[in-house]
Amino acid sequence: MLDFVTIGFVLSQLWSPIIITPIYLTLIGICIIYGVYTKNINMAHIAGIIFALTGAGYVIFESGLINKATPDENQVLQSILIFGTQLLLCLTATFLLTFRVQLSRRLSKADSIKLTPFDGIFHWIFIYLAIVNLAALLEDMAYLLLDLKSWTPIYDNFEGLIYFAWVLCCSALLSMMICSTKSKPVNGANVS
Repeated sequence: MLDFVTIGFVLSQLWSPIIITPIYLTLIGICIIYGVYTKNINMAHIAGIIFALTGAGYVIFESGLINKATPDENQVLQSILIFGTQLLLCLTATFLLTFRVQLSRRLSKADSIKLTPFDGIFHWIFIYLAIVNLAALLEDMAYLLLDLKSWTPIYDNFEGLIYFAWVLCCSALLSMMICSTKSKPVNGANVS
């Protein structure tokens, strides 16, 4: 996992969201496909929730919906909408991932829906993302309203902080895929 984090920090300094976000969504999509293929509904639902909310954010920001909806001269409103939308998506993901088992049981009648060891990880990643987005919103408000131009640690490192969470998320999804493969019965016996 340390290798993933190191790569994430290095690449976050080199790549832009235009490149990183589609790669992240592709990796999550692969996890969904793997979950469906192996009939692991828990994995498919976890990855599906993450994919849906990250994809929604990607569509909102790539389409320029917020920038088109607010006047350029109203930077405070733009900031509230940009960081507020991201915060709302993170809080929604946190809520859905926290209650994923109950949600999965409502969506699907599969008997294999259960709490996995990984359910406890993902909502913490999105809590971290919500904190980063809230801190960025507060910092931007201080920048715009209180003229604190020299105090921008979150803004200066925002992409890296987000990429760090994405690397953790991809690492946890990859670990979930590996663990689900190892826990499959072989010739009637469980492999430990």
